[in-house]
Amino acid sequence: MTLFTRSLAAVLAALTITTTTVAAQTVRLQSQDELGHGMMFRHNAYCYVAMPRHLSEGRRRVTVFTAAPVVHSTGWVEEPFWEDMDLAVALVRGPVAERCTYDLDVFASARPEARKTGQLVRLRDSGEVDLDDMEITESGYLTFMAQSRDGAALQKGTSGAFLVIGSQPVGMAIKTPDGSETEARFLRSEEIHMNLSRWLERRAGPIARSTPQGGASVARAADTEAEPELPFVFVSAGSAPLTPEQSGENLTGPGAYVYQPTRANRIVFRTRDGSVQTLSGLSVQADPESGYALPRKLRVSVSSGATGERPRNFLVGEVGPDGLYQGRRMPSRARWVFVTILDSWEQGPISVDEIRFE
Repeated sequence: MTLFTRSLAAVLAALTITTTTVAAQTVRLQSQDELGHGMMFRHNAYCYVAMPRHLSEGRRRVTVFTAAPVVHSTGWVEEPFWEDMDLAVALVRGPVAERCTYDLDVFASARPEARKTGQLVRLRDSGEVDLDDMEITESGYLTFMAQSRDGAALQKGTSGAFLVIGSQPVGMAIKTPDGSETEARFLRSEEIHMNLSRWLERRAGPIARSTPQGGASVARAADTEAEPELPFVFVSAGSAPLTPEQSGENLTGPGAYVYQPTRANRIVFRTRDGSVQTLSGLSVQADPESGYALPRKLRVSVSSGATGERPRNFLVGEVGPDGLYQGRRMPSRARWVFVTILDSWEQGPISVDEIRFE
């Protein structure tokens, strides 16, 4: 083998590895009759998908499909960005999340300048990868334009597909200009990173918003298996409920606990008969479609003392934007459990449907 052929083989191998890595984080999305794409990334132990806002059309759920071998999960969509920005983010759990490896910072250092060429990465229904060569024709502050190099028409469902240069996603397809079938407008990856980072790192304050009418229903996760529940009962909460029907007793029974946050809310539980139990995990569930804010960061401590003295740190975690948290650790002996909700994903009254003990 000559030096030239060895060098060419090395370049092709590197390109194959890069393409495989990017394709593995590319997902195909379905929202009712709308089809499109997105790209997975991981942040604080959760898997998210960056996607165009127009794909969900205001719906809270999308189905997320991976590259081959294809698996799928439900994505819970959030649209927290300014109205004219065609960007949304979906939280994904289950088998899709197990393949999520990119970090949020993968979007941070893109430089999509005019005349650069890259590949548009899309998935077929089978999970096979389609790569189309495109050239950037115009680069703006928030978006850029790119055109197919061979003049091939862009297929339906291209929205959300990322243009990749080397191993770097540089932009997400959001629109095909009227009268053109070979070019698309892309939202720059740096802009995606800035907005996602701000949203994921923010902490909501205790500013009130309008209270929805009626009670919140419990949203059960399809991919969450039921576990034997330990006999803990609600004792007290630091924040009063909005109404008597939305009291803390609902956390271990039907209904939801809804309160107006003014400070961190310490919720106290105790074993039903006052005995000491072995606790190895805890889950929190809130309904993302209730109209109330979802809890976010929480801290859990336990005590085996008769009156709850000398509490010990047990768990620190974060409820996802889909309203679910599941935390486990080495078993600990507990008679009392203290769950402190530190903040929320949004402003306004916070609703929690259930806290379970394992």
